[in-house]
Amino acid sequence: MNSRILLYSFVFLSGFIFSKAQFEEKQILNVDEAFVLNTSFLENKIFISWNIKPGYYLYKKSILIKSGDDTIKHRYILKDESQISDEFFGESTIFKGALEVEAELIDVNLFKLQGIQVIYQGCAEGKYCYPKRIKSL
Repeated sequence: MNSRILLYSFVFLSGFIFSKAQFEEKQILNVDEAFVLNTSFLENKIFISWNIKPGYYLYKKSILIKSGDDTIKHRYILKDESQISDEFFGESTIFKGALEVEAELIDVNLFKLQGIQVIYQGCAEGKYCYPKRIKSL
């Protein structure tokens, strides 16, 4: 009987200690703090940049710039790119640190140009993946 009480006490105490450590860990940033987005327009170009906080990353394949249903082609100017093996998305290219994207509006029909949206998705390393984020410019 005493060994059962000792065993239950040990299980309860260890669970309590480890659960407390989990809550003492730093909080996960909200999406706008983790991925600080800045945009600017210059003539026929859109410049979009992210300041990605340490411990967070963006998925390359999630980054889209859209006008209505049309996707606007873009290129990466400044990037810290690496590969990871993701349990949900498999082999993935991610960005950390600073990221800058340029999109030209030359091939876009300016008369059809509707509200421009930037779509992206990222994660806190080993903790949490955010849903896709859509920002209207």
